[in-house]
Amino acid sequence: MRPLYPLVLGAGLIVAACQDQPEPTPEPAEPPPPRIEVETPPEGNSIMRPEVLAESEPLPPLPEPIEAQVLFGLGEVALTDESRAVLDALIEGKALDDGSWWLTLTGRTDASGDPETNERVARERAEAVRAYLVEQGVAAARVEVVAAGEPGPDAGTVASPMQNRRVDIRAEARRETP
Repeated sequence: MRPLYPLVLGAGLIVAACQDQPEPTPEPAEPPPPRIEVETPPEGNSIMRPEVLAESEPLPPLPEPIEAQVLFGLGEVALTDESRAVLDALIEGKALDDGSWWLTLTGRTDASGDPETNERVARERAEAVRAYLVEQGVAAARVEVVAAGEPGPDAGTVASPMQNRRVDIRAEARRETP
């Protein structure tokens, strides 16, 4: 049998070596994030400051769109006195020059003539209306011209070809530029 002395001596040296070493200090734990207390407002109240809340009040509703028509004779593109009176009433009735109104002018023709001529005439009619409105103070940038040309298959709702020779005007109040 072998003597146990060398084993015991070796074990004693290991234990002594471990005792000489300082004990590792634990890493400091990260502090928890600060707690933010949120007060729940009473039912129906806002958490926004009153001055911010006042700035975010709902905007009043926009006025309803306005629609009008200017009629033209066969092949004509010039405005008549009657057409100018319709446009003047439109401008005076709503302050279309105040910057919130945007207009779409849709030129139309009857079914007589070829489609290319009808589209050209429709555009010229709408451009004549646009020129008059701009001359009266409506900003050109707020007027869109559309040439629809001759009526489509649903034109049966219009009573006469004269009523197809027209410019449809739609004025809409907007809060933002398109």
